Amino acid sequence: MTKQEEQLWNYIDGFCNDKEKVEIEAKLATDAELRLLYTQLLEINKQLATHVEIDEPSMAFTRKVMDQVQHEMVPVALKTKVDHRIIYAIGGFFAMILLGVVGYAFATADFGQVKLPAFGLDREIEQLVSPTVLRSFFFINAVLLLIYLDSFIRKGNRKAQKKGEL
Repeated sequence: MTKQEEQLWNYIDGFCNDKEKVEIEAKLATDAELRLLYTQLLEINKQLATHVEIDEPSMAFTRKVMDQVQHEMVPVALKTKVDHRIIYAIGGFFAMILLGVVGYAFATADFGQVKLPAFGLDREIEQLVSPTVLRSFFFINAVLLLIYLDSFIRKGNRKAQKKGEL
């Protein structure tokens, strides 16, 4: 579409201001080609106005569209993919730094002056680990195991109920 056609369409549709309207009317009075284009565009506008009917959606259109939207699957949140090579490279870098620091510490350490602390474990091991201590240790571990199993089974039941299996 040329600039003249666009100006004429705006003039026909009434979208131009007063200054533009005066300019276009002056051009139409002097230019025969522009007047011919104007008459052609007027004929096209009349044909469009008489032959084109604007279709309106039915009264239940909105309800039908909303019903279809509700029945569609909800998209799953996007999960970003992590390149494991980057994680391994960063972990390797920090492992190398840590090994370097520990190696430097051992290389520069003087082990001749180190004295190990005394823990005061002069008793025999049988006195520290009596049958009563062992039984209480196993009892506490059994209770903790039962609590863990209970929470694990309850979590599985909740997931199954959400899926509708139970």
